Amino acid sequence: MKLALTPGIAKFVTSAALALSFVALSPLAALAEMATLSASPGSRINVRDQPSTSSPARHYGVPGDRVEIITSVNSSFDGRLWYQVLFPRTGARGWVRSDLLRLDSATPPSSFEPQRISFAPGSSAATVGGRVQGGQVRDYILNARAGQTMSTSITGTSPFLQVMVMLPNSRTLYTGSGNWSGVLPASGDYYVRVRIVPEEQANASGEYSLTIGIR
Repeated sequence: MKLALTPGIAKFVTSAALALSFVALSPLAALAEMATLSASPGSRINVRDQPSTSSPARHYGVPGDRVEIITSVNSSFDGRLWYQVLFPRTGARGWVRSDLLRLDSATPPSSFEPQRISFAPGSSAATVGGRVQGGQVRDYILNARAGQTMSTSITGTSPFLQVMVMLPNSRTLYTGSGNWSGVLPASGDYYVRVRIVPEEQANASGEYSLTIGIR
C-alpha cells in the first residue's frame, strides 16, 4: 500500500528523520572519567547540541576547562569520535570532538571490589577507611528497609572527598562532602561511594574515615 502525504506532513516526517539521524550513531559504553579541553591558547571550543559540526553550539569552553565524560559515539556524519561532556561547575553539557579533549587515561582509575558492610551485634553503625586518588572510587554495600534512616559521616586528609549514596535502582539519593542523614524510600542494597569531587580528580587524593549508620 502506498501512502500519500500532504506537503505539510511530508515536511514534518523529513525533519523528524533528520533529527533522529543525529542520535542514531553508534553509542559506546558509558564512561566515568574526567577530561581536559585542549586546543590553542586563547581559542574557544564549541560545545554542540549533537555530535556533528553542523549542530548548533549552545555553549563553549576554553583550553584547560575540566569536564566529566558522560558517553561517546562514533559519528556517522564525519566518522569521528565525539564525547558528551558535563561541566561540573556550571552544569552545562553537550558534545565535543575527541581531538579537542585530553582524557585522564594516562592514570586510569583503579578498580576496587565493593565491600559489604555488616554491623557488630548491638550496633547500628560501622566505620570503614581507605584512600582514593584521581578517578578512583570505593563502594560500600549495605541492605536496608524502606522507612529506615541512613546517616553518613566522613573525615579525611583532603577537602575534596565526596560521598554518594545510591538507591537500589542505582539512582543517586545524596551527593555531598558533609554529614548526611535521610529516610530511605525503598528496601534493598544501597551503595555508599567515596570519591574525589570530579572537578579536582586530576590532582587530588585523600585518606578517609567513613561512618555509616542505619536506624
